[in-house]
Amino acid sequence: MTLSTMTADLTYSDNARVVSARQPRRRRRPPFGLSTSVWAFIRTFIAASLTCLSAYAITDYVIDWQPLAWGVADRLALVAKAAALAAFPVLAAITVVAAQRLNAKHFANGDVKRGSALDINARFISNTYEQFLVFFAGNTALSLYVTPVDAQTVPILGAMFLAGRLVYWWGYHHNTYIRSFGFGLTFYPTVAVYAWLVLHVTTGLYFDI
Repeated sequence: MTLSTMTADLTYSDNARVVSARQPRRRRRPPFGLSTSVWAFIRTFIAASLTCLSAYAITDYVIDWQPLAWGVADRLALVAKAAALAAFPVLAAITVVAAQRLNAKHFANGDVKRGSALDINARFISNTYEQFLVFFAGNTALSLYVTPVDAQTVPILGAMFLAGRLVYWWGYHHNTYIRSFGFGLTFYPTVAVYAWLVLHVTTGLYFDI
């Protein structure tokens, strides 16, 4: 080894930063002091909202449909069809629960095991029933105010409710965040409907949808 090489090696070692293997890594603190789990649900909320908006916009653009008649009976008939479509998941879940009640593995000391498939499906039915009542009331009220140009909104909301409930059901069994995402697909459009109704009834203005 030459003298110049030794000098270069010593110079490099003097300038090199020594990092202790025992030095703990500093964790990045989530913004605004919120926990990582809260931020995960916020991202899920944003994803569900954007999915709802995109799905509605695309479907509304592709489906160019107007009813030939738009009396009260026609409006309620369309709501009934959308409601029948939206109610399919809870009908399927009731059928599944009825079959699972015949299986003893879902019970312990005469009670349903908490966290079992039967327990989860029963909870899904209860939540879907609550969601469906709010959805049905909002969709019915919406049909009484929208013009024939926006009549396709009623069945689109029914289809979105169906999709959201199916995703929610699957997520209830497998993944918490997928469950939250499915909840958003069901609930956020209903919130938007009630917001539209409040604005229209209180201001008299008609907002195209």
